[in-house]
Amino acid sequence: MKSGRIFWGMLFLSIGILGALYTIFDISLCWNSLWKLWPLLLVFLGLSIFLKDSKSKWIVVAGIGLLAGVILFSSVQKGCSSVDRIIEDHGDAGDIDVIDQTLRIEYDSSTTRAAFTFEGGAGRFEITDTTADFVRADIHSSFSPYTLERNDFGEMPHFLLGMEDGSVTWNGEKIKNHVMMHLHPEPAWDIDIDAGAARINLDLRPFIVRNLSLETGATSMEVRLGSRADTTCVRVETGASTLTLHVPENVGCEVKLESALSKRSLKGFEKSSSGVYRSPNFSDAEKHIFISIESGLSTLRIDRYDSGEW
Repeated sequence: MKSGRIFWGMLFLSIGILGALYTIFDISLCWNSLWKLWPLLLVFLGLSIFLKDSKSKWIVVAGIGLLAGVILFSSVQKGCSSVDRIIEDHGDAGDIDVIDQTLRIEYDSSTTRAAFTFEGGAGRFEITDTTADFVRADIHSSFSPYTLERNDFGEMPHFLLGMEDGSVTWNGEKIKNHVMMHLHPEPAWDIDIDAGAARINLDLRPFIVRNLSLETGATSMEVRLGSRADTTCVRVETGASTLTLHVPENVGCEVKLESALSKRSLKGFEKSSSGVYRSPNFSDAEKHIFISIESGLSTLRIDRYDSGEW
């Protein structure tokens, strides 16, 4: 047997076992200490070069694969557990220079469709309320000032909210980067959120959402979808994350999943013969939501709520 096959086998085996222990039994290990063992990989790798006996070499290579899997998994876990600590948005700001802004663009009642794009790094990002403006953003940031631009091309206006400085550096254990976004409830919206290590809360029930795209890194996301649009398409691409989606019961919903290691809970959904998940009323519903999720190490929850309660 080739040593390469032993290494990759032990690597994936260790990651799989640790992922199962974490996602199924919620077992927590001391990740902060484990990821610091990476120098041992170099020691064992050098030792394997000197070994001539095949059996001894296989044992060392297997140990390298096992250790690499543990370190890789613990590094991902360390990054995930650090998200909330890094983007904490309460307490004394100390000596941090914080910028407070309110950006807005006036509403044009002749517009029936619009697109909104948000580009942010690490922080806390929310859409939780409507506005009489087309778009309004309330910003509390120690990173950089933000800009809000409108571009009129094609058949609808495009609004872009993002930081002035595209290459922001951060020093210290905490940052301030809280962005509250507000949209007008009348146009049909295409919404695109692009963020890094973030905590994201989107309550989209008041809006007509045609398309929603979420591209994130290590995040904690909660998204509430509404039923104002006849058809809503949701696309999620995320790394290590915790994702909770709420969809209304009166809308037929289809979910397609592509994930490496994930703990998933889809309440009120049935798995079809094609491998997708659908709500029981999918065929008969007048309105539909189509959800596509690609994720790495993640915890995923999708549930259905009574739209009459909102």
